[in-house]
Amino acid sequence: MLMLASMALFSTMNATIRLLSADMGSTQMVLLRNVCSLVLIVLWEMARQKRLPTFPTARYRGHFWRASFGIVAMELWFYSLTILPITLATALSFTTPIFSTIIAIMFLGEKAGIRRWGAIATGFIGMLIILRPGMDGIGPEAMFVIASSSMMAVAGVLVKTLTRTEPPETIVFYMALFMIPWSLLPALYHWQDFGLHQLWLIFLISLFSTVAHLLLARAYVRAEMVMLMPFDFSRLVFTAILAYFLFGESLDFPTVCGSLVIVASTVYIAHREAKQKHHAAIVKPEPL
Repeated sequence: MLMLASMALFSTMNATIRLLSADMGSTQMVLLRNVCSLVLIVLWEMARQKRLPTFPTARYRGHFWRASFGIVAMELWFYSLTILPITLATALSFTTPIFSTIIAIMFLGEKAGIRRWGAIATGFIGMLIILRPGMDGIGPEAMFVIASSSMMAVAGVLVKTLTRTEPPETIVFYMALFMIPWSLLPALYHWQDFGLHQLWLIFLISLFSTVAHLLLARAYVRAEMVMLMPFDFSRLVFTAILAYFLFGESLDFPTVCGSLVIVASTVYIAHREAKQKHHAAIVKPEPL
């Protein structure tokens, strides 16, 4: 239920971004979203701790690099939602775990056999089914989503290293804090005046995003990733419902098929990772 609630909130956030794009540029949305998220996480911790919160950490460099890659991913993602159908953007975003696996193999020294590489190749085949290159399929605008997914994969790997010592609230706080100066310059360059209605939508985007991240962290604490990964596909279901009623969008058959192939490959990768960790825990000799 935590995972499903998180996916529903992410989908609602994306639909709200698309609604707001009629009145505000994506770079301005990113800046205001980060400011509101910073305020929200401080207020959340203030209510939880019953005092002015502090976010102690000794890993400022890790938080900085996580935010640096994350802001590129966020800028590209917000822009993608303004130029592409949100169902298509959501379907292509399922490639993020594929990129995460490749990064973990190349830079973290994780081992990969033929099965894991086969699952990665299958995921990219699913992406090609969605894009349909050479068949009058999706235009080059889809590359913004692919680029966003690759940057989000790097940020995700950095988050994975941060969670060894940092609680979710601390990660979210420093993410927003470091993203604000990064997003300031492009937002000022494309600045537009806005009213209370636009500010309300920005607040909703920040609220949905912040709560979704916290729910997702809680879900990963309570259950294995291999069990939760299939529920990630519910984002496409929630998004398709919202897109149909709000924007008149509909899913086509290649997008559904490609999404299923990508999700199947990511679930298999998660399953293999969990199985290998379980095997390593069994064969590890107990200390004398």
